[in-house]
Amino acid sequence: MPVQHARHANLRAILDQLEKEGISGYEAQAAHLGNVTGHRLEAMDQGGHIDVLFSEHVEWVFHRRRGWMDELHEDDPLEA
Repeated sequence: MPVQHARHANLRAILDQLEKEGISGYEAQAAHLGNVTGHRLEAMDQGGHIDVLFSEHVEWVFHRRRGWMDELHEDDPLEA
């Protein structure tokens, strides 16, 4: 499913960005994101389903336009 592939790639990029900012581990990252548990965040990062509501929440937290999580951004730096 192309949308899930994009969401997983973008979630991994977001989590990598958080690690670079010193927010490491699923529990700390989940607390920073809000609206998700560390266990659920880990499951999504490991290939679990990423739903629309969570995708929209991530877009809001990182000041991304709606639908950003559903697209691949190979040449788009995450820093806003």
